[in-house]
Amino acid sequence: MPKTDSSAPRRLPVRRCIGPFYLASLFCCLGFLPGAAGVLCGIRINLFWVTLLGGALGGVIGVPLLCGLMDTVLRALRGTATGRWWPTYCAAWRQNWKDALPAGELSGALLGCWCWVIMTLPDMQRVPVSVWVCMAVGSCLLVGYFTYVYAQVVLVQLSLRSMLKNAGLLFLAAPLRTLGATLLQAVYWLAMLLGGWYALPVLLVTGFWLPVCGALVILFPVLDKAFGLREADRAAAQPAEGDV
Repeated sequence: MPKTDSSAPRRLPVRRCIGPFYLASLFCCLGFLPGAAGVLCGIRINLFWVTLLGGALGGVIGVPLLCGLMDTVLRALRGTATGRWWPTYCAAWRQNWKDALPAGELSGALLGCWCWVIMTLPDMQRVPVSVWVCMAVGSCLLVGYFTYVYAQVVLVQLSLRSMLKNAGLLFLAAPLRTLGATLLQAVYWLAMLLGGWYALPVLLVTGFWLPVCGALVILFPVLDKAFGLREADRAAAQPAEGDV
């Protein structure tokens, strides 16, 4: 069942959404720092299990904050954003963090494994081009797949198994929109990685909010059709029977 906000919302102008987007993105960046440090440490000392634990730690801490950012963006897209962002953000975080933990642990561990493989492949001899292609395609598929998983954490109350199943169905139900949202995020993060220190000023401004906002704008019609978001919001906004 979709999660709804039954309070009477006061819609924000688009220019006033940028501030909440940026603040939620900043928390998200801070949340992923411990995991990123663990992954880099594991790669540096050449211990796979440290990299794996670092990725899982990053997912456990960072993904609930990423879902907080997605909740902020989706409220703006649904027209249920209010002027008091911080109380709304905290309430959404308390509602979603437990559901985000299993998804975060799983996706973080997968990210740790992917980083380990990417960093160790150059040390191997005669790595076929097909392996690099498979790694690139696989990473893009995971980005698109888990975008649907995280969106479900925010929007619906389901078990991890159900969210993983639904993510696969949604991924295939709208291939063009999924491809657009996936490529947008993949190109953005690839540009940040290749830019190195030169990309840091851009990253400080755009952070997570720019790719997440762009991806959710593309995917919102798919999520709305699947979970009836606007219908649920309209039903929640209507006064109950007997109310004056």
